[in-house]
Amino acid sequence: MKRQFCLPCFLELQKAGKHDIKRVGGGRNMKITCWRCKRRRYGAEYEISRKGSADQTHEERGTSNAKI
Repeated sequence: MKRQFCLPCFLELQKAGKHDIKRVGGGRNMKITCWRCKRRRYGAEYEISRKGSADQTHEERGTSNAKI
């Protein structure tokens, strides 16, 4: 999913290592409202996804074949 992040929030997400983050668009930082901290700062739009979330069947959560 596409989200807009300021540079400090982007660096924190990158350092945590739980997400795959790729920058979308040009190489210039624009004035945006950060999705994470809700501040109006310079930043860019990023494509973000959880690492290891390629499985779309939701079998890890146990919701695919629930027996009662």
